[in-house]
Amino acid sequence: MKNSFFVTASVPCKVVFHDNGQLRGDRFSLVVTLASEKLDKDGFVADFDQLRQVLEKLRKHLESEPLEIFTGEPFSMKSLLDHIYKRLDESVKPPHIIQKVYLEGDREGFGFEIS
Repeated sequence: MKNSFFVTASVPCKVVFHDNGQLRGDRFSLVVTLASEKLDKDGFVADFDQLRQVLEKLRKHLESEPLEIFTGEPFSMKSLLDHIYKRLDESVKPPHIIQKVYLEGDREGFGFEIS
């Protein structure tokens, strides 16, 4: 997007998944960046409280079951990011565009940017 405005929000997320028959867990920060070509009537990209509510709803969803329930087997970070993007896309309405979705952990990070 040319001449865009951005807002980034994050929420901590504790998740579990099966790995070779064992239940494992990890902690991430779910980071989302929204873009818009214009600001709202109050001069913001988006209502930050509404964005945090969307992320909290997504966090609760991800923490409710082992991740492969949502992503299919075998579990992969790519399938998880695709699932997160689809869930966000259901909640984020124009003129906002999901610019970046990122899971950041203590050891490494995974993410993608929308081109």
